[in-house]
Order: sequence, then structure tokens, then C-alpha cells
Amino acid sequence: MNKPTVILQYEGNGIHHGPLRITAQTGQIVQIWGASGSGKSTLLSRIWGSRSLGTAHLCIRTHDQQFTPSTMTPAHFAFLRSRLMSYVGQHPTVLPREKLVDWFALVPTKTVLDGLRLLDLSPSLLSRYACDVSGGELQRFMLLHAYFSSPPILLLDEPCTGLDPERSHQVSTLLLQAKAAQKLVIYTSHTSASWVDQSISLDG
Repeated sequence: MNKPTVILQYEGNGIHHGPLRITAQTGQIVQIWGASGSGKSTLLSRIWGSRSLGTAHLCIRTHDQQFTPSTMTPAHFAFLRSRLMSYVGQHPTVLPREKLVDWFALVPTKTVLDGLRLLDLSPSLLSRYACDVSGGELQRFMLLHAYFSSPPILLLDEPCTGLDPERSHQVSTLLLQAKAAQKLVIYTSHTSASWVDQSISLDG
């Protein structure tokens, strides 16, 4: 599936902003930013499918197909979602006895090590269980796992929250690498950025 386009049309439905239209495609970074309570996470979870779209409309196009959740069964959309999208929330949940090394079983070792180096993560952490690393380390491991996964669309809810400026810059570099790898990155933040392709404010 090449260059899927995500289209979201959102019209109110309880969030504090008016009609909103997002059109984006692979090879782009879209930032959705605003203050706490502005609806960033809600919007992202509607794209992901964990929350009802309400009156919003979502369409995902690939080079040869078009998908709209409103015309699909929940099971069909869940299958589609697993093929096209990866999602990393603010509070990731993991299996308690799942080792981090297992997340990267299909990724070449050098590629994994390069990713760990970029995000300032020690390779020794790979032998630990996911529940035995710090919250910040787990957050960065989740981002790296999403980056290496096959779905072309990455949905990231405040990926830099709680990170210092240096590590925030490392995450930004990873997002730019995802863009160069022809992934579509849609992420939320409290502040705007100048290096993204689209910056959408929900602050009014």
C-alpha cells in the first residue's frame, strides 16, 4: 500500500474548536497542537479508532483502495487499522513479562542499535522486561518500535511530554527520519514547531 492519504473532517462534537479538515499523505509530518483540554488526544484517538468519530468523517486512501470506517464493520476496520496505522499514547500499556528485545525480533541488529543510539537508550535495556524500565525509557522504546513497524501511518500522542530539550530534539530527529522513510506522522504537542509540514492549532 503506497502513500495512503488520511483525511479527517471534524465538526464540533463537544471539542472546543470549529470545523477542522486535515489532508495529509505519506512523507509528511502533521502536528496538532494546543493547550490541555483543547481536544488533541481526542482527535488523535478518533483517527486511530479507539473513540467514536461522532459527526466527524475519516477516509483512508491507498493507491488502489479507499476506506471509511462508517461503511465498514468494526472487525474490518480493526484489521485495516493494524495494517495501516501504529499508535503510541501518553500512557502506554505493555504485557508485564514481555522483553523489549522481542519487540525488534524482525529488525536488523545494526538498525536497532542505531535507533537506540539516536534516542540515548542503552542496548543493555533490551534484555529487560518492558515493565522494568522507567516511564521515559518505555516511551522512547515505544516510539522506536512504532518507527520500525510496517504500518505507514504513525499516530503519536505528545511524544515529547516529560522529555528534556535534548531528548525532545532526539525524538524530533526520529520523526524526520520517519518522514524520509515515507511514513505519515501525525503527532500532538502543547507548542507549535517550524519543522513540520502542517501545524494545526486547536486553541481557537
